[in-house]
Amino acid sequence: MKKTHLVLAIATLFSANTFANNIHISPEIKIGPYGGFGIQAGVTDALGFDAAYVSYGRTVYSSSMYDETIDSYRFGVQQMFGSAKIHGVQFEVGVANYDGKKTKSGDTTKESTLGSSLGAAYVFQATEQIGLRAGVDLNYFPMSDTYIPYDLSTNFNIGMTFTF
Repeated sequence: MKKTHLVLAIATLFSANTFANNIHISPEIKIGPYGGFGIQAGVTDALGFDAAYVSYGRTVYSSSMYDETIDSYRFGVQQMFGSAKIHGVQFEVGVANYDGKKTKSGDTTKESTLGSSLGAAYVFQATEQIGLRAGVDLNYFPMSDTYIPYDLSTNFNIGMTFTF
């Protein structure tokens, strides 16, 4: 079901391509308590912003006792500032899915829940086609439904933006 929503969101963005100039693609690496990756895909000059996109991210934590995965599905926008449009920001909002497994003394328990997901990043446009970005992801889950010791899971990310 979640993948269907992601495909519909991508189709909606690309149907707006008649008003857009270019494609926006941005891979990222997630660092912090959970390591992982992410990708943004969308169009530029859409919905009144410099870019509108959907993003997917996966973060994983594994230890001798815990195996946890967080998948995030978000919609985001990018706005550049100044006459040169070198500096900008990105804001994203969406949902996150948590799946965790705890193995202790041979007994295994599982937790799974749906939560909310936010993201924000600073963008430095190095050239017309390539930008650098650094940001933060915040995923909220009720602590009682996960093995995460807090309600909030935080990760940092670094990535590049490509416009073509």
